[in-house]
Parts: sequence; structure tokens; C-alpha cells
Amino acid sequence: MAAGMDRVRKRKEKHGGQFFALCFCLFWAVVLPAAGGAAQSESAAWLSSHNRYRSRHHSAPLQWSAMIADSARAYAATCPKGHSASAYGENISWATYGQSPQSVVDYWYSEEPGYDYERPGFSPGIGHFTQIVWKNSTEVGCGCRSDCPDGYSNVCVCQYNPPGNYRNRFSENVLPSHAK
Repeated sequence: MAAGMDRVRKRKEKHGGQFFALCFCLFWAVVLPAAGGAAQSESAAWLSSHNRYRSRHHSAPLQWSAMIADSARAYAATCPKGHSASAYGENISWATYGQSPQSVVDYWYSEEPGYDYERPGFSPGIGHFTQIVWKNSTEVGCGCRSDCPDGYSNVCVCQYNPPGNYRNRFSENVLPSHAK
């Protein structure tokens, strides 16, 4: 009788372990793609928001960089009050409400009417716009944090490579819109 009980116990342990392994694998098979899907849809939203405006200004579409996105997310996670010291170009948006990629990029692009195409160059209030359409930039990565303390609870950071807004390079990198 004892030998029979040992066989039953061993079978339960064997199949119980297989059941656990199966459940564990199924859990990760469902969770990981869902998490990746969320990240992919967010990166796609950032890209389409940027590239819609870039196409108006004869700039090639930006490509998503996971490495730059990691940098932008890490900086956003600090709830920054100003620009980072990274080697990337950078746009930051602060708000007291939730921000979507489209609303952030639309807000930055809204500086476009203040840009003087007849006298290309940097001036206050246009740097977000010029970085978005900067022709020489080829990569972007963005990240947000929505629970910052002290004032603006939501911060979004986009970083660009190569960076834009270089003195004496505006005329070849910020072209007039053909969509007006």
C-alpha cells in the first residue's frame, strides 16, 4: 500500500510541476506580447505624430530608437525641471493633465508660425518646432511620467539624434512647409 501511495505522490509531483510550468509559460506568452504591443503602439504614435509634420517640411521620416527611448524615459522618470545634459536634441512638455503623443507634438509644432523663414535661425519660442522638422535628425525616442510631484504631474521627453538647432544650419534643415 505504501508503495502505491508513493507512486501516486510522485505522479502528482511530476504532473503538478508540468502544470505549473505550463501555466507559467502561458502567463508570459500572454503578458510579454501585450506589454510589447503597448510599447509598439506608443512608439508608433510618437513616430506618426512627428513624421506627419516632417513630411510637410521635406524632412525624411524619423526612425524609432529603443536606445534613445530608454534615455528619454529615464530622464522623464526624474521629473525634470529643465533640459538634460545628454548629447541628444531634446523637447520636453510639462502638463497638469495626461498628454498623448499627438497632443504633445501638436503643441510643439504650434510654434511654427513664429519661425522666420526669410531669416533662418534660432529665436525664443521656436526650438521645439525646429527640432521636430530638423532635416538632419534621423532618430527619435520618447518617454513620459505621469505622477511627478510638485506642480506639473505629467512630463514627456523626446530626444533626437543627431540633435538639431545648430547655429548657421537652419536654412538647410528647417524648410518651409509645402502644405499651407
